[in-house]
Amino acid sequence: MLEGFAFCSQSATLKAPWYSNTGYYSLCALGSVHSIFNKQILVMASLFSFLNRLLPFATPGTPLVQDLVHLAALCGVLYYGPQLQEWYQQRPAQEQDTGEEPDGPQPEQREAGAEEVEAEQQPVVEDAPEEPRNDEAQQGRPPRPIVEDEEEEPEAGPAGDDAQAGPANTPAHRNVGAKKAKSLARRDQRRAYHEFQRAQGDAQRAREAEGAEAREAAQNAEKERRRAAEAKLEEKRAKEREEKKERERKLREEDTKRRELVVSLVREQLDEESMCDLFKVAKMVGGDVDEEWIEAILKASGMLGRKEDTMTMITGMGWAVRVTREDMDRTYRAAIEQEARDSEGRISYEALGSMLETVLKQHTTNVTG
Repeated sequence: MLEGFAFCSQSATLKAPWYSNTGYYSLCALGSVHSIFNKQILVMASLFSFLNRLLPFATPGTPLVQDLVHLAALCGVLYYGPQLQEWYQQRPAQEQDTGEEPDGPQPEQREAGAEEVEAEQQPVVEDAPEEPRNDEAQQGRPPRPIVEDEEEEPEAGPAGDDAQAGPANTPAHRNVGAKKAKSLARRDQRRAYHEFQRAQGDAQRAREAEGAEAREAAQNAEKERRRAAEAKLEEKRAKEREEKKERERKLREEDTKRRELVVSLVREQLDEESMCDLFKVAKMVGGDVDEEWIEAILKASGMLGRKEDTMTMITGMGWAVRVTREDMDRTYRAAIEQEARDSEGRISYEALGSMLETVLKQHTTNVTG
């Protein structure tokens, strides 16, 4: 403010001849605003520097020890803050119930984590001797609360609580932390799941036990039915095998008979005429017999080939021919007599074949006559 007034007085001294009183007051106000603005800037700078010192990791120039101290303080506040808030919220309700302000923290206001640890670590003494009762001290003491928890063991209280008069025992609402509450919820879920699985298993076993005899009888009947069906099927298969064997045996007998018939017909024809038309033989045998099949049968029987002075063969026209040495001698003499040689003195196979055919026919005529 003093700087503003000094600025105003100086301005008035310098510019008095040109300004009126209104201008003087305006200059004074302007100086005051300027000084106030400077002070606000100083206050803001001080506030920012204070915040930078309070906040950890605010500036790179902050010492490491200060940053570690700030970090430990913040972690402590974040860890104990919810418990302190819960304790502070529960305190007015407890003071209203008792009607007097407690000087120190009550047993019910202890931290949930410490209370659960004490409850779990405290041993249960089943057959402990009874302590002497103090009737005067126990007259004004309310009964010990009952905790309805299957897995939590009750805390050991003073002897004689059950005999004390007081209000009815109601389930105690213990104050537990968030982590303990989640643990209890998970434990309840596991217990419910295991109970559900056990109930399902018991129901399944009961259903299985109810129809066990009926199912066993049905299974035995089904086994007998399958055994009878398999026996019938096996009998049918055996019958089919026997029929198949019989058919194959008949086919083999028929094939053997046809083979013997073909061989006998061809041999008879060759003995009589020295020539046999295989096509006619196939027609006489019947069925699916052809010249090739007859040729294969003759080869298998050993009729074809040379035996001493006799040669039996099958021509390209489907004829079985038996030629002896005498037939060939007559054929050669006929070729010499007919002068069937060409200009070079050779006799062609066609001419020799026609001469042999003529000789064989003459031999057949002589035998028949």
